[in-house]
Amino acid sequence: MMSRISTSAITVTQVIPHGVKTYGCCACCYAPAMCPGCAACPCMKDPEYIVKEMEASKYIYIRENSIEWNAPVMTSKEGDCCGQSCCLFRAQDNVSVIYFDDPMFDRITDKSRCCNDCRTFCCGGEGELVQIDSKFCCGCCYRAVPPLFCAPVCCGFCCPIIKHQIFVAKAADAISGIQEARDNARQRMGIKD
Repeated sequence: MMSRISTSAITVTQVIPHGVKTYGCCACCYAPAMCPGCAACPCMKDPEYIVKEMEASKYIYIRENSIEWNAPVMTSKEGDCCGQSCCLFRAQDNVSVIYFDDPMFDRITDKSRCCNDCRTFCCGGEGELVQIDSKFCCGCCYRAVPPLFCAPVCCGFCCPIIKHQIFVAKAADAISGIQEARDNARQRMGIKD
């Protein structure tokens, strides 16, 4: 872990706008709060209360020594049926932190899908996708999850490679902000690439 400027606080140097979940052009109304299963219909969105709760929980912070983000997931609320509610959802935080001196913090790339704006309009989406991963062996292999340890680049889409994916509003702006913060932190710590 990298040393901090101040031991009493971690400075947030930049806030990156997170991606906003949008629904396809067919989705015209929210599912009723007490009947969230209706959201399976292509013309309905998830219940309004959970959509707002999920969006309110998202954030992406660039700190002086790391990047931290929350990509919340929808889960059932506590209730009377084996401890869970059959009809209500809540946002469950899913916080991730990567320190800039992590060897896996090698490549930062835009992995947004082709024609993202058009596809988001038609089918929905969560913004543009930034991926953080690491290649080695002259760029021919990804670092992978054991027992594989590595995966050829041509198999990266189907093998369990070690990667972090973040949905952002604008991938190009996010990538430049993350790279600048990472390079400044590594220079400050005397870490060579």
